[in-house]
Amino acid sequence: MTKILHDLYHGRFPRGDRSGNTPQIDATREKILNERRYFASVMSDENFERFKALEALHRECHDRRYRNAYTNAFKLGVMLMCALFMNDDED
Repeated sequence: MTKILHDLYHGRFPRGDRSGNTPQIDATREKILNERRYFASVMSDENFERFKALEALHRECHDRRYRNAYTNAFKLGVMLMCALFMNDDED
């Protein structure tokens, strides 16, 4: 267990793709943009402003959930590391 923590501390584990861009995500984003363009063309200006406000609310809710999930996962990781270090002598 100590070797895993040592390797993790020294950055010896692959970090993965942090950009988040994949062909599937790019395709989904393009579909969203196309749908947004469609609604912009058929809605009145007032309704489209309300639609944009709804999008902003969805984005805010998603961002909060993402931050909460990240924070909870980080705390869990720290708690796991603390537990491992406190029991390190038992190995």
